[in-house]
Amino acid sequence: MKRILLTFLIIFTAVSLFSCGGDVEDDRVEITFWHMSPVGDPSYSSMKTLINNFNDSQDLYFVKATGFSFWDYWDKINVAVASRTAPNIGLSTLDDVVSRAESGVLYNISDLMAADTSTTYAIDLAEFRTNQLDFAEYEGDLYAMPFSSTTRLLFYNLDMFDELGLTEADVPETWSELETLAKMFDVVNDGSVERLGFDPTYGDTTYHGWLWQSGLDFFDDDLMPNLTTQAHVDVMNWILDFNSDFTRAQLTAFGEANTMLGLDPFSGERVAMIVSNDGLYQTLKTSNSDMNYGVAPIPIPDENGIRVNWSSGFSLEMYDNGNLTEAEETGTFEFYKYLLTEEIQEDLGESLGWLMSHISAMENYVAGNPILEAILEEVDYAVDKVYVPYAPAWHASDWQTYYTQIQDGDLTVLEGLQAAEDHYLQKLENYNTINE
Repeated sequence: MKRILLTFLIIFTAVSLFSCGGDVEDDRVEITFWHMSPVGDPSYSSMKTLINNFNDSQDLYFVKATGFSFWDYWDKINVAVASRTAPNIGLSTLDDVVSRAESGVLYNISDLMAADTSTTYAIDLAEFRTNQLDFAEYEGDLYAMPFSSTTRLLFYNLDMFDELGLTEADVPETWSELETLAKMFDVVNDGSVERLGFDPTYGDTTYHGWLWQSGLDFFDDDLMPNLTTQAHVDVMNWILDFNSDFTRAQLTAFGEANTMLGLDPFSGERVAMIVSNDGLYQTLKTSNSDMNYGVAPIPIPDENGIRVNWSSGFSLEMYDNGNLTEAEETGTFEFYKYLLTEEIQEDLGESLGWLMSHISAMENYVAGNPILEAILEEVDYAVDKVYVPYAPAWHASDWQTYYTQIQDGDLTVLEGLQAAEDHYLQKLENYNTINE
């Protein structure tokens, strides 16, 4: 009897594995794909289904996919690309595609498209925004494709607006309007800040984002640091002076209290307005928040302000480890194109909760949802940060020390900006010495 049960169990297990569609390898050409939907993630089932559908649609190729959590993914993909052990297809950051293209670890997508004779799937470049495609280009050719999009915009709490007799018609459009309105929402109790109308350092705001709105940047056209003009100083002073009615200690305590809540200030209803990305929509949705809120373009400077925000989308890349056969290359590109079709991009948007890059797919996805429609509109005004070879982390670790010192009053605005500029110049000198 035990032997019969064991035989049945073996047969049942084999049948079960086979029925999963894509879990059992066969003699087809294998394609490896890494993604960010691991087992246990809400998007895992949908990702598995779309991969299985590709595997079941033909008998030439088999996609073997591996999902990692977000932070694990970046650790693993960076090591794998550097060591030439990367998957055939994976995701990376769009703004620095050029660095990988230059180092020879990416396939030339333009060449693959030109030589492609398959009629099953095709990449329609007209369905992808120029402001993203430009970042995937190196020496006139595409070395990746935009996969997802992000955008920053103003979220505002309409319940708080209603408390003050305000409506969506009062949503600020300029910096001066933002300052005036924000102060109406400030609440202080026994010297402690309990609520802020807005803070230009909260959420997804960045100094470079405020600079862009003023027609400025960290670097000039030759990628030389340019931070010490009076216009740069003026933007920083606007940031510092925005909540100058409060001491630095009060603002720090308010920020620390927000951290203890474990929520961003907007979700915790501690600020009336905040600049954030489309991910905040998903956060509010998945938490079943009953907050009545809206979204709008980020307010711009009163004079000659530019409607612009920071994107930071993902790219879809084919990694060249130097060992693909012609059949493996063909199969990899077939799956690559499949992931960029309108149907799959829409499915991915729904399952991942991301704004994908395919224009028509996302127009279908957001249709009938006023919040998502407004978010998608802002993608047209989103740009990514410039890639600087000698300072690839110019906007983050390279800059944050000086930004914090300026905010804390340890350095004056001009001292901090000058110190940052000197830091970039030193990095440039070091880079040129190493690469002579």
